[in-house]
Amino acid sequence: MSNDWKSGIPDPFEPITIFSKWVGARLVAWLTNSVAKDFLEYWIYDLTKIVILLLVTSFVLNLIRKWLGVQWLRRSLGRDDGIGICCGAALGIITPVCSCSVTPLYASLIHGGAARRPAACFLFAAPAVNEFAIVLVFLALGWPAALLYTLFGLIAALLTGYFANRLGLIPCEWCNKASTDAFASRARFGLSVWREAAIDSLRLASRLKWALVIGAGLAAVLVNFNLTPVELLTTYGHHPLAPVLASLIGLPLDVNAAAAGPILIPLAKAGLPVGTLIALMMATTAASFPEAAVLRQIFGWQGVFKLGIWYFAYTTCLGLCLNAIAFSSFLTTR
Repeated sequence: MSNDWKSGIPDPFEPITIFSKWVGARLVAWLTNSVAKDFLEYWIYDLTKIVILLLVTSFVLNLIRKWLGVQWLRRSLGRDDGIGICCGAALGIITPVCSCSVTPLYASLIHGGAARRPAACFLFAAPAVNEFAIVLVFLALGWPAALLYTLFGLIAALLTGYFANRLGLIPCEWCNKASTDAFASRARFGLSVWREAAIDSLRLASRLKWALVIGAGLAAVLVNFNLTPVELLTTYGHHPLAPVLASLIGLPLDVNAAAAGPILIPLAKAGLPVGTLIALMMATTAASFPEAAVLRQIFGWQGVFKLGIWYFAYTTCLGLCLNAIAFSSFLTTR
């Protein structure tokens, strides 16, 4: 598929991606071409990218917090109510990242003093509802599907924030302590602030180091062993329960919106129902095994399990409902 659909949509993380790919290519350049080389190159690339994202975002948030105090955070992401949840969704929509890259941003928000509900809302909205995904669905399926994708994705993000406690999205003790300390701080300036912000960022990265290594390794496995759903869904995608299969296939994959085109467009051309396609799109962008490896370090396996069940239930039910609506409309027009 051509990349023309991305024109006009700036990617704020593109420099980090380019640099990370260069690092990965340089460090394995001495190896002969093989599956092992491709695996190691992607592992190094993905690990470099998410570590840089974690360090940069946490440093910037810590710096802003120390410069401006926390009143701005209390009025937006620091609120654990409806306004805070909406702020988390808005921030997520304008942050186009994949499920693997969103975890360091989520950790940075929690560490910087964001409340758990707005942070949970951001965790869902950032990978699932962003400009890339909306444009891709529009090009592949048309504006009604893009509108449905955006609307239901936003609703799901708000529900994720509202039910964050029931979903087990309760950050670990050291995250909560960092959040409490953040709200106790006042506006400060000087070189010491830069040093403290850098130290806080490094400490956060240190706590997540093994989770980041494992997550990047899982992403490399998924990418380099061609675990794509095209052939399977082309065969079974017209079955009434195909959205269940689409969700089961899509959730573990580390696929961002930009990389979902080669999966989604051939399936659309094969005539798969819109509900099945949207279930697959939301599942592939909203979650992944690499994301789970990092989130486990933040709120434990119980929270990861509950979040996975919620993602699966939502994407499956959405796909089944949309297919039922489309089938009813088809019968009515005949």
